[in-house]
Amino acid sequence: MTALQFGTFLFEHNPRKIELSFSNNVAGHILPARGTVSQNIGPRCRVVRCEGEVFASSADGAAAKLSAIGAVCTSKGEILYLPTGERFQAIVSRFGYSAQGDGRVISYTIEFIEQDSSGAGGNV
Repeated sequence: MTALQFGTFLFEHNPRKIELSFSNNVAGHILPARGTVSQNIGPRCRVVRCEGEVFASSADGAAAKLSAIGAVCTSKGEILYLPTGERFQAIVSRFGYSAQGDGRVISYTIEFIEQDSSGAGGNV
């Protein structure tokens, strides 16, 4: 797989930037007269943040392409396929866009969050 895909929606062009991040839940415990000790409680869900542009010969064409990307935001969860070959169940947690000039180029950001970080059903 070389293109970003969410469910059946295949991004026409990969976003300019695709950033995958993950972290662990860590709790700090104070031990009297000893200081602090940290405990790893487990993984948080992975987050994929994408930044890109849609472009067309007219503002209406660019808006139509952006609308197709925005339509995936209503999904209750789909498999997210990354260009690296990774895939996992995710939902859209954030979507935004901005346009300048004549509207033929529209910048967007879309963020996906993994639905299950337990490893039981999160990796497909």
